[in-house]
Amino acid sequence: MSTNPLRREGGYWKPVLDYEHWEEEAPEANNKTAVATEPATPVAEPQVRHDLCEHCGAEFVVNSPFCRMCGRAREGAARRNKSRWDFLDFYQLRRRLGLSVAAMICFIIGVICLGAGVTTGFIYSASTLVDWQAIQIWRGEWLIAAGVAFVCGILLNSRKITHL
Repeated sequence: MSTNPLRREGGYWKPVLDYEHWEEEAPEANNKTAVATEPATPVAEPQVRHDLCEHCGAEFVVNSPFCRMCGRAREGAARRNKSRWDFLDFYQLRRRLGLSVAAMICFIIGVICLGAGVTTGFIYSASTLVDWQAIQIWRGEWLIAAGVAFVCGILLNSRKITHL
């Protein structure tokens, strides 16, 4: 029995986490002049441990659905169902758009101002020329506010774009 807690797999050393089944390191097969004197014995398939992560080989914490080292889900773990409100997850939206917190707030304010400018025409109806001019001024003010919010968001975004 070997006392080496590491096993070579490919080009990497992987820790052996099951201390009862440490294997002797096999001699290198580089010696081509050696003649096999023992008959080939069938190799038993290694036991599959379900408490090891398939990706990194770390042991799962008891009853943990995710690996503590790489964060991948355990096989057979319950997956989160997506709801129709997932598009309002501001953290994911901010990450996808590449915005800072201040820029995301300005973006939201700009979208609200755009919505207010569009709905101004639906809420108010013009019966005279003066009413129509007032509605157009309100709509213009909302659109200017949206533009200012978007420009502030661009200026407040501290993240740098690394690729186009």
